[in-house]
Formats: sequence, C-alpha cells, structure tokens
Amino acid sequence: MQEPKMRVLIISPQHWGTMRITKHHYAVELTKLGHEVYFLDPLDPNWKIGKTSFLPTPTEYTNLKLLSHTILAPYNLKFHAKGFFDLFMKRHIQKMEKAIGQFDLVWSFDLTGAIPLKYFKAKRKIFFAADWPPNLDAVKAAESADLVVSVAQEILDQYPENYKKLLVSHGVAECFIEAGKIPFSKTDEQFRIGMSGNFLRPDIDRTVLLDIIASFPDILFECFGAYEPKNSNLGGANDKETIAFIEALKTAPNVQLHGMIAPEKLALELRRMDAFLICYDVKKDQSKGTNYHKVSEYLVYGRPIVSNYVSAYDFEGSGVLLVSKSENNSKLFDLISSLDEKNEPRSRITAYKEVLKEVNPHYFHLSDLAWLQAQYQLMMN
Repeated sequence: MQEPKMRVLIISPQHWGTMRITKHHYAVELTKLGHEVYFLDPLDPNWKIGKTSFLPTPTEYTNLKLLSHTILAPYNLKFHAKGFFDLFMKRHIQKMEKAIGQFDLVWSFDLTGAIPLKYFKAKRKIFFAADWPPNLDAVKAAESADLVVSVAQEILDQYPENYKKLLVSHGVAECFIEAGKIPFSKTDEQFRIGMSGNFLRPDIDRTVLLDIIASFPDILFECFGAYEPKNSNLGGANDKETIAFIEALKTAPNVQLHGMIAPEKLALELRRMDAFLICYDVKKDQSKGTNYHKVSEYLVYGRPIVSNYVSAYDFEGSGVLLVSKSENNSKLFDLISSLDEKNEPRSRITAYKEVLKEVNPHYFHLSDLAWLQAQYQLMMN
C-alpha cells in the first residue's frame, strides 16, 4: 500500500538560495517523492511593529514553496525574555497554521529553537542536529520531537538518553551521484585542488589555508561558494578579519573564486578537480570535526581528499587523508605534498558506497528517503 503524501514544513536556520546544504537537499528530495513541502526561512530580525505575515512563494521545484514570515514581537526578545518570546511564537505558529494549513510533518534543522516544535499540531516531528549543540537551548529545542536525527554519534550523545535517536550518513543529492559516474579526461597538466562551501565562515583555519596556497604556487586552488556577504544565503561573518581573508584569496595568483553556483552545476565542476581540501579549525568548527556534508559529496569523484581531523572518517581506507586527532592543521602541508598526481581513482561509486557503509551502516542517498521514512515508522511503533 502506497504511503499517503504529506504536507511537510522544513524549519531552516539558513535561507533558501543558490547554495544548498543538508536541509535544502532534503526539501527537494521530499518534493520528488510527491510531498507538498514548505521551506520556512529564518525569522526576519528587522522587526516592524504590528506586522505579522506569511508569504509562500513558488520555487523552481514543483510542490516546493518558500515560506517567508515576520513576527509581531522583536526578535531580540528571545535573548532577553525567552518566556515572553515563546508566548509570541506560540501565537505566531497558530497564525501560520491558520494561514497555510496544518502540516503532517514538521522537520526542524534549527538548533536555536526559535520556532518551537512543541507548538505545532503536526502528528510527526523530527529534529535534525547536523551540528554540535552550542548550548542547552539547542538540546531543549528537540524535547518535543518524536525523533532526533544526526550524522554523528558524538552529537546524538549530547541529547538525553530517553530521546528516540537515529544515526544516518549525510545524504547526497542525486546530481552528485550521477556526476561521479561520468568519466573525465584532463586536457592540460594543471593540478587542481577544489574547495566548496561558505568562505565567510569564521571557523575556517584562515592562516593555515592562506599559507598552504602560498606554499604551493604550482597548484591551482578553485573555490566554489559564497565570498560576498550580500549574496550569501548561508550567512557568514563580515568583520575586518573576514574581509582581509577574502581579499587575500582574491589577490592570490593561484586561486580562482567561482562564487555561488547551483548544485547541479557544482557537481559537474567538481569532476575537473585532482584533489579536494578541507581546512577548518576544529576548535571553532560548528560540528567539532565530527562529520562534514562535503566529504560525502567529494567521495563520489574518487579523488584524494585532504582534510583537518574528521572523526567519522578516522579509519583505514576512508579515502580521506586526515590530520590526526592529536595534530594541528600544519600537517596538511605534508599531506598535500604526498599527493600523487598520477594515481588513478578507484572505482568511484563502489568505493564511495564502501566508505559510507563504514562511516555508518545506515547509509543512504537522499533519493532513498523512503528508507528514512520507514525507519521513522519502525521507531514510532
């Protein structure tokens, strides 16, 4: 018997836009399964007195609507009078359900808990903790969820033992899987290292990264992702240090900044890379070096991945050349020097599946969301 289609609300701490990470990809794949999906953008902090609104707008995907909203209460009340803010949000959610209709599933990726799950009337509620909970509020944000999902056991361990929990791998969008199957032949001798993501993030190990770029002038470092605050749908810093870092990238002769590009195009562009580099400061990193979405995307290409320490891939044969847990990122220089340009990649998709099964036996592609739905049903029984 076919599972009935649902009205789904995705609560996201990042805006909808060109750059896509976990919550954006989940929203798209849910629509492919035939569900009606609303992607709730973060609250507008620019408070206007007496104004509450809900504006659903179509996206490029059938059955996926972007839901923008403003609130009656000033947003900074959340930090100074949380009890009052919650009362405002209870009324806000009631108005949302009246304006848009009730949802069958509310799926929150928001560690701030700004949109409390407990006030929704939905029969099903999932809390997805992709990053380390930064404070107690982030743990409490999951207390009314039927299921807490994460990509790292260390993160799940931060939530109470009586919570129902599920460990999964980072889901990978189908466009990356398909791009990894397409053969690619180099047309020049240039060695390229690819990096993708939000270059405005303050947890990038900027000093080490700039030193690496300067130390390997013969390598072309191609950067895909946001580097201008006004254009980034994922947010990011805009202080003097960030501006100086971006300027250094712009002026480096062996760096190409491609900016934000759609996932379908990014998946094809990454095929040209000879290797990939990840360079975060684990002490500042929002996931504390547990698991990165981009690793599972890079793996489909069968190229070497050089990275700061990532606990999920700390095993023999992971395909990731890691700085060890006890070392700092200066070890990245040695790892890059050890890259063999002539090595042919392993059978890419086969190796990719093997690695992800080792990372987590509950491995699945985003296109296999039916698996996650089945796991949810099993755990709720």
